[in-house]
This record gives sequence, C-alpha cells and structure tokens, in this order.
Amino acid sequence: MASIPRIAIVISHPIQHFCPQYASLARLDNIKLKVFFASTLGFKKYVDPNFKQEISWDNLYMDEFDHVFLNEGKTLAADKTLDAPELDNALEEYKPDLVIVHGYFQKYQRRAYAWARKNNIRIAYISDSERRQKRNPLKEILKYFFIRKYFSGIDYFLSVGDANEFFYKHYGVASGKIIRMHFSIDLRYYEKKYECRKEMRKAIRSEYKIKDDELVLCVVGKLVPWKNQSDIIDAMKVLEQQAIKTHLFVLGSGTTMDLLKSKSQQLGNSEVYLPGFILPADLPSYYAASDIYVHPASVEPHSLAISEAIYMGVPVILSDRCGSFGDHDDVQENKNGLVYSFGNITELAEKILQLNQNKIQRSAFGEYSHEIAVRFQQRSHKGFVEELVKHLEL
Repeated sequence: MASIPRIAIVISHPIQHFCPQYASLARLDNIKLKVFFASTLGFKKYVDPNFKQEISWDNLYMDEFDHVFLNEGKTLAADKTLDAPELDNALEEYKPDLVIVHGYFQKYQRRAYAWARKNNIRIAYISDSERRQKRNPLKEILKYFFIRKYFSGIDYFLSVGDANEFFYKHYGVASGKIIRMHFSIDLRYYEKKYECRKEMRKAIRSEYKIKDDELVLCVVGKLVPWKNQSDIIDAMKVLEQQAIKTHLFVLGSGTTMDLLKSKSQQLGNSEVYLPGFILPADLPSYYAASDIYVHPASVEPHSLAISEAIYMGVPVILSDRCGSFGDHDDVQENKNGLVYSFGNITELAEKILQLNQNKIQRSAFGEYSHEIAVRFQQRSHKGFVEELVKHLEL
C-alpha cells in the first residue's frame, strides 16, 4: 500500500478506556484515523441503570482525535437496536482501507460489517468475549454456526487476552488472523499517577485511619449480583476466625449496596468501606492504597479495573470465571496473581491469607503486575497498529 492507510473505528459511543487509546493512535504518523460514534452516551450525561446514577466521563480526549457523531448527536442507548443509517455514506466519504468494528450485537456494527464486505474493505474485529461462563447448551449450538459464518468475513481479530483468543479459535479463527491488542487504560494519566503512588497510598490510608502494616483489599465495579463483592466480605469473616484483620474498599454503586452494608456489619474488627461511585480520576489513589485487588465476579469477560490495578503495581486474586487470567494475560497465576474457584469462599480466604503471610511474594507479584502492564499498554496504544499496518501493506 503506497499511501498511509486510513482506518475507521465504528463504535457505539465514547467509552472511557477506548478514547485515550484513540488519542494515542491519532498521534501516530503511519495511519490516518477517524472514529464514527452512533451516540453521545458518556460524552453527554446519562443515567446508568446498574450504577443507579447519572454518568459522564471526563477523560475522553475528544479534541485529540478525528471523530463524528451520527444520529444528529443524540444520546441513544447502546443496546442491540442501536443503528445509524447514515454510516454508509459517512464511510463512503471517508474511504477507509480498514474498518474496525466492536462485536456484532448492535445493528450499527452489523451495518459497518455489511458495508465493508460490500465494498471489499478489510475488517478488524474487537470483542472481550470468552468461554468461561455457564451457557445454555442449545443456544450455544445455534450460536456456533452463526458466529463461524460471521467470522469468516473478518480479516483480523484484535484480541484482548488469552481467554478471548480461545473464544476466537473455538469459532474457527486461524491463529494468523489474531493480533494481540490488550484493552487500553488512560495510559497518559496512569503514568503520572504511578510515579506518586507512595504519596497517594499514604493519603488514602490516613483518610480512612488505616495503619501502614494492615492488609487492604480492593474491588471496583457496579454493585450488581454477578459481581459478587459480598464473597470478599464472607472471606473476611473466615480470616477473622484466624485473627486476621482486613480492610476492604468496595468502589462503585448499584443495586446490592444495602446487602453489602448489611454483610459488613457482621464483621468483628475488620472494616468495609462503601464510598459509592468513584470518578475514574480518583481510582489510582485507591489502587495505590491497596495490597491486593480481588475480583470475585461470576461474569466478567475482561476487567478494565484489573488492567488499571496491575498498572499501579497491585497483585490480583480473581475467580476462574473471569477472562483476565492466562499465561500471557493481565493476571498470570503465581507470577502476579492467584486464581480461585468461583464461589469457594474458603479457597478465596486461603489465597488472601497466602499473600498476607508471604509479603516477599506479594511484593514480587506487585512488581511483575506493573512490568507486564507497561508492556501491554504500549502494545494497546501503539504496537498492535504497527502490526496491522504490516498486514495492510501485504
């Protein structure tokens, strides 16, 4: 390809962890980038049904990358009905060499896929799908044939982790079509925050009157049943039976807030803090104040919070239903984290106890977390595009 390739990213709305990536990609001199949004959700305020409050993001860097809002800039729900009929003309005018689509759930993404196929434009596909959840066997059979056919029309698959790559291969994708991307975080911001992590740790612990040698756990996410934050509190009860005092930050808001408050009152001298929804800009301070990040979800394709926590140098304990662990993923067992069987409170408590007792291991885990996170984010904000460009030039 003689000229600089033109890349179109088609995505429902501005998403807080993708927009910083777009800003990074826009600074590259080997591509031209334009992002096509179907909704202003997140750019403009909206009420999130799970957070149970009004949300907008302030780290979108919208002035740093070329973009367009279709549907007259309306704030539309990012559900399966989302579409933008004018996308066809917008892509025709832009004339991309590659269209990047996010999944197939929305009409909007399927429209982009159909346009690219019709015009013989190459397609790259992003999702965080994995196969670690329990699913209906009949639906799985029907889904299998649909997805294999759909995937046969895609040129490249931008994977975010080991479980995601296994998902692609299950549906017939050849290894040569898969390019590792990793999910992005706001790298520019986290680079600055990592440098002052010691000061932030001291400030948060001082605010909550937590001694420096006391064990602090952390979990981030919507307070909804499938996140299972209450499992951590149950594990804290088990640890109290062994005279182990712990502190837990549960950062988020949602429908299970009252349940978590009730459970936390059953503890003896351990403490649970429920400050509600925390702005993304404030999360690094809580990661820095934590000794272990715990993710007990029953459904979690690939956690943004885990990607952020490891960048801040935090070891991770997560359930085997999560899509963030693997030999080449955010959590590498016995290198920077531990995996336990979902719902097994005794095993979760044992994993926490292991890292509490072995401070040398915990420190080594934290150092390795940051080491791999730096590498992964460099690839997410630049490296995967360089590999894509090589493919486009063939």
